[in-house]
Amino acid sequence: MSANPTGIAVITGAASGMGQAAAQLMAKAGWPLLLCDLKAEPLQQVAHELPQAKGVETLAGDIADPAYGEKLVAALAGRPVGALVHCAGLSPTLADVARILDVNLAATMRLVDVVRPRMAEGAAAVLFASSAAHMIGSAMDEQISKVTTPDAVKSLIALSPDTGTAYSVSKRGVFLLVRREAKAFGQHGARIVSISPGIIDTPMGRAEMKGHPIMQQLVDASPLKRSARAEEVAAVAVFLCSAAASFVTAIDVLVDGGSIGSMNAGS
Repeated sequence: MSANPTGIAVITGAASGMGQAAAQLMAKAGWPLLLCDLKAEPLQQVAHELPQAKGVETLAGDIADPAYGEKLVAALAGRPVGALVHCAGLSPTLADVARILDVNLAATMRLVDVVRPRMAEGAAAVLFASSAAHMIGSAMDEQISKVTTPDAVKSLIALSPDTGTAYSVSKRGVFLLVRREAKAFGQHGARIVSISPGIIDTPMGRAEMKGHPIMQQLVDASPLKRSARAEEVAAVAVFLCSAAASFVTAIDVLVDGGSIGSMNAGS
């Protein structure tokens, strides 16, 4: 296996679901880790269960807090970021429109601003978008692309009549953010990509499926006819952070069991 870039790997949303799966796989790959999530206790439990006995740190806090960036910089203590796997986010049933846009997009923009100048040579940032970003298509791209600062994200409330739309808009914003940021990351010798998962068998994914029966219909109509396991999605993120993906940047990778591709083929 090719050597990983120097630096620490920062994983957000690491206390459960995709973030926890990413932490486990990144630990197995030998990365030193800074695990981030809202509450300290579940983070520490995840850290305790990882296969490595040292090189794992935790940072608890609300990623949407404007002061979070300062806490992250302090936790990095001058060390370069070798990888960012940004899994933290809110699904439609977890918050209102404004909060979803703030956590999923505004906080992501602030996080990118923090890590960009601190990326190691050869490092990668992997942001989590969603297959929902593909489902809404490019119709709103012009309006979403005008939102280039965290403070401007609130203007997207006008495009989001409900939490489901807010989620899709926020993830489309992440999708477009990656394209916009790629050149700036390249100036630091680093890469930035996004992953668009489909429906995933995590606590959040199961809660969404319970609240929205149409999601089961989407699963049943997909080529693989099942939800993803968290580790299947996390494995793609780990690959994108590795030296094996050193020429991959400015793209979105669909990890959705073929759902979007099969929809497009049938249109």
